[in-house]
Amino acid sequence: MRILLTAINSKYVHTNISLRYLENYTKDLPITTMRAEFSINEQKETILEEIIQRKPDIVAFSVYIWNVEMVRDLSVLLKKVLPFVKILYGGPEVSYKSQEHLEEFKGDFIIRGEGEETYRSLLQALLSGRNLSEVRGLTYKEEGDIFENPSREKMDLSKVPYPYEEKEDLRGKLSYLEASRGCPYQCSYCLSSSERDLRFMPLEEVKRRVLLVMETGTQVVKFIDRTFNIHPDALEIWRFLLSLETDVTFHFEISPDLIKEEHLDLLRTAPRGRIQFEVGIQSTEDEVLRSISRYIGFRKVLPKLEDLLAIRNIHSHLDLIAGLPYDTVKTFKDSFNDVYPLLPDMLQMGFLKIIKGTPMERDAEAFGMVYSPFPPYEVLKTRWMTYEELRSLHRTEDALERYYNSGRFETTLQYLLEGESDYFRFYEALGEYISTEYQGRSIGLKDQYKILLDFSKIYGGDAKDSFVLNELLKYDWLLHNKKQYVPEFLDRNHEKNHAYKKNMEKEKGMKIHVEIFSLDVPLYIKEGELKRGDTPVFYDLNLGKIIKNQLIK
Repeated sequence: MRILLTAINSKYVHTNISLRYLENYTKDLPITTMRAEFSINEQKETILEEIIQRKPDIVAFSVYIWNVEMVRDLSVLLKKVLPFVKILYGGPEVSYKSQEHLEEFKGDFIIRGEGEETYRSLLQALLSGRNLSEVRGLTYKEEGDIFENPSREKMDLSKVPYPYEEKEDLRGKLSYLEASRGCPYQCSYCLSSSERDLRFMPLEEVKRRVLLVMETGTQVVKFIDRTFNIHPDALEIWRFLLSLETDVTFHFEISPDLIKEEHLDLLRTAPRGRIQFEVGIQSTEDEVLRSISRYIGFRKVLPKLEDLLAIRNIHSHLDLIAGLPYDTVKTFKDSFNDVYPLLPDMLQMGFLKIIKGTPMERDAEAFGMVYSPFPPYEVLKTRWMTYEELRSLHRTEDALERYYNSGRFETTLQYLLEGESDYFRFYEALGEYISTEYQGRSIGLKDQYKILLDFSKIYGGDAKDSFVLNELLKYDWLLHNKKQYVPEFLDRNHEKNHAYKKNMEKEKGMKIHVEIFSLDVPLYIKEGELKRGDTPVFYDLNLGKIIKNQLIK
């Protein structure tokens, strides 16, 4: 029996942990297992051809919100070319309403929920000729009829195999581990709200897997736990990670109410870049949070969040969701303005998606939720937000992504938003400006700097000095782009730049770029003081970074 485990990932750098679990959990069975990973950006015909070339007896697809349509189309095409091939599906997108999915997809089997035990049991039944009705957690098609077997109990995590191969090369790829399954919370928009059975992997096994995955060459390890810091050994796992001699970054989703003082004390000692945290705020309005079954208010966890984000060697990512019940444009704006002053490394503006099988899907009609029937099932309007208001929020999100989350405009934004309390108003206006002035146009990197310069003159009026804007935008450009080139719309002192560069290269023997600013930008960044005067800033062209201390006085 030849089985092809197939993943269509949302990005090339991603790896699929689920299919690796299935492969490793059935290594002892008399089967030939192949694995193929693609990205959603590849041509459907190319993927189909590679699948067919493998000559499988069973094709198994891992189905998610981003690939469900492509998997459906590939299934139809596969059955036309290879009518006798069996097609198996698993994953969150098909675990609910599985009978409907099986009919629509033209496949043969769906594994509902956790897959390892059900997959093994299915293969054993197919190999021995046993009746498929004995396989718990399986929905299957037989002689044109569809049957749904009883659900399976949750798996003991001690049985879950390490997912990656011994010498697998994951250079340039993200890798994934988990220390727990399940979630302590019941957020109504999340699939985990319908599951209980929170289970933990033992500390020593987590350590063992970390050491193994580091041998693959991966640079980012993402723990896929829904709420990592509910793990009773979270502190010790972090302590272990901080003790390692490595440049690998470890990413976690955590809940702010579970942050403890001992966590903060330890994390303050972390090397820069070792730890990344993603924290779901969703809203700071109590009524909105209660409507999605989140009962710990923002004001209660704010002191812990402030302490966490004050640790600047920890990369932080905070999430808000637009379109939740009782959330108006005003309450979302208030949430944004509550969170923005924390200055996370990334502030994500997400939009509510009505996921199959969640309590939110059940309550959508009562809440007046109108959402797309097509993946990713995003809300189009609610009782509290019109379609036009949600579209406007998308434009705000675009501006936030381009300017704040890109990290390319940090110095300029610091100046533009000084003394501001309504941060949302700035990004909302910037989003509308981009939409109006650049509608239908491709926006390149240089355009983004020009947009911010032009917009700032309109938005700030006389409140912001165009001279200062020029110098700060030029600084931000040189910090993140080619050092020898500055866009023509930014003024610079070519003659002095050249003279300084020539002298410094001769004196230091270094390949450098020198830019003479007419504003002491380093002083502004450090002290917030705007002091005019020729200020040289030196860039190491090999490292692409500013040379600090030894050259800048």
